[in-house]
Amino acid sequence: MSESTPSTPVRKPVRMCVRCDHITDAPVVVAEVHQDSGPGWNVYACPECAPQVPPLPDVLDLLRDGRRQREGGAE
Repeated sequence: MSESTPSTPVRKPVRMCVRCDHITDAPVVVAEVHQDSGPGWNVYACPECAPQVPPLPDVLDLLRDGRRQREGGAE
């Protein structure tokens, strides 16, 4: 059996950069947004802007810090 070629060409992914708002066909995932109900989504940047996008804090770290502040001290 021979391999068949797709009848339509494969399209590259196209996304808008979160930093410069330009459309890129080489998107880089720089963050994931989670939701308590329904699906989350990815945040993309172009390859030039991706290194400048600050990393998002881990949600568990934020919760731990908030708990420390409420309790007034260390764990």
